[in-house]
Amino acid sequence: FDVWLPGMGVLYEVNASTRVVAGVHRGFATPTNAPGVDPEESINYELGVRHDSGRNSLEAMFFFNDYDNLVGVCTNSSGSDCSPGDAFNGAGVHIPGLEFTYSTWFEAGAGWELPLQIVYTWMKAEFQTDFDSEFFGEVNKGDPVPYIPENQLWASLGLKKGPWSFHLSGNYLDSVCTEASCGPWEKTESAMLFDLSGPFRINDRWTLYAVVENLTDEVYIAARDPYGARPNKPRTVLAGARFDF
Repeated sequence: FDVWLPGMGVLYEVNASTRVVAGVHRGFATPTNAPGVDPEESINYELGVRHDSGRNSLEAMFFFNDYDNLVGVCTNSSGSDCSPGDAFNGAGVHIPGLEFTYSTWFEAGAGWELPLQIVYTWMKAEFQTDFDSEFFGEVNKGDPVPYIPENQLWASLGLKKGPWSFHLSGNYLDSVCTEASCGPWEKTESAMLFDLSGPFRINDRWTLYAVVENLTDEVYIAARDPYGARPNKPRTVLAGARFDF
């Protein structure tokens, strides 16, 4: 069958450093070939401002995602009584949100630079109808969509000079509901995680890198499906080389 996916974007330059952007786009996704499962359809709106001034860059964006049918797909970690790849209808969902991005850099002396970037996202994903689903469970209007955090904050501070660079990043993860009903034992824990990375650029194509994920070895409940409370990934050290074609 044919699918029509129209979209429109508008950009207005207020002045040399400030722009207003807006857009409306239709979304569509075919889950699987499972019988009786309707495709996912949505209309997505966005409106925001972008401002660049010297070293500073700021973006503030409002978005609203209106799903006619949010599709849930069974995975090995979903926890439902289903086979991986099975798909289920999730009815209507509204997701209003705000996202703020700020970046700048400072001089640290001796040729070193300190780049800084901050990203904050707020979302409120809620079901808009009452229904009972094998995958989503018993859902009432206003229930939260599982595993979508309301607040997220990411910040990164770097140190760069020539081929050397180091980056310390912090990522705040809000607690989320693991089921739409969001009962006492159906939520994860919030957490603040730190990562440290140190890439070294040998030339235009080769880069060596080392990464320490979860630097402080923070432990929290990251999920409750499929077999009860589960922790996050412990401190992990990675090293390697990257080649750009």
